[in-house]
Amino acid sequence: MSQQVFISYSHSDADFANELCKAIESAGYEVWLDRTDIQTGSHWDDEIVKGLNASQLFLILLSNRSVASQNVKDEIGYAIDHNMQILPVLLEACDIPFRLKRYQYVDVTSLKEKNKTILENVKSMLPISKPEKEKKTMDPITLAATVTTILSPFIKKAGEAAAEKIGEKFPDSIGKIWSAVSKKSDNVAEAATDLAKNPDDADNEVVLKKQLQKAFEKDQELAEMIAELVEKTKSEANISNIGDGAVATDHSNAVGKIEIGGDLSGNITIGNGNSINSNK
Repeated sequence: MSQQVFISYSHSDADFANELCKAIESAGYEVWLDRTDIQTGSHWDDEIVKGLNASQLFLILLSNRSVASQNVKDEIGYAIDHNMQILPVLLEACDIPFRLKRYQYVDVTSLKEKNKTILENVKSMLPISKPEKEKKTMDPITLAATVTTILSPFIKKAGEAAAEKIGEKFPDSIGKIWSAVSKKSDNVAEAATDLAKNPDDADNEVVLKKQLQKAFEKDQELAEMIAELVEKTKSEANISNIGDGAVATDHSNAVGKIEIGGDLSGNITIGNGNSINSNK
């Protein structure tokens, strides 16, 4: 639900109040204004009270006309008595009501962009909370394929290493992925060991992917955690086209499509014996 601002004003200042209302609404707030929010035939006082109770900020436009208005005085009293956040705005030099003198007011008497200054204060007093972005988790099949693509090059390089030793071959960020999945699933660890022992057997990689898929289908919490680690790994290593059969990070080799972004320096090896020396 949007935050609501109640604007209290004299009808002599209606033009300014209406323009201010539009500016505040355009910033994402609801605005309660008597001329637009009181229906014909409604009891005026009851509707005012409803508007005040539904609002989180009481904005009072102070002018010689408004401070002389009994209705405005009543609204001020209600806002103070009900501990509302109050933002007094001085439109012109006038006698500030006694009960408002303890509140810091915003003086816009000499400003050209009055609405901008008022809106900045509204935002400061009544921040609009951004809705949390819904977490998007890859489906188990896609996630398993992605994790397999990331882990396989390192597992194959591990050789005859036992499952607990395989992780020692991984860069830190990828090692976290391996650690999480291998601890949660003995079947994943076993499949990885088989792949390390027989890296040329394509069936071993298929089995690893299948065991990862089963682990993610069984444990949604694990799947969400691994998906986050995958995104972090891709971001840190600046890897693209994960899933196309290639992962290139640190000193590893990759097979398949590779796209590398960012600034590069040092020696880059591509393919068998092909190297590029770059200091830029």
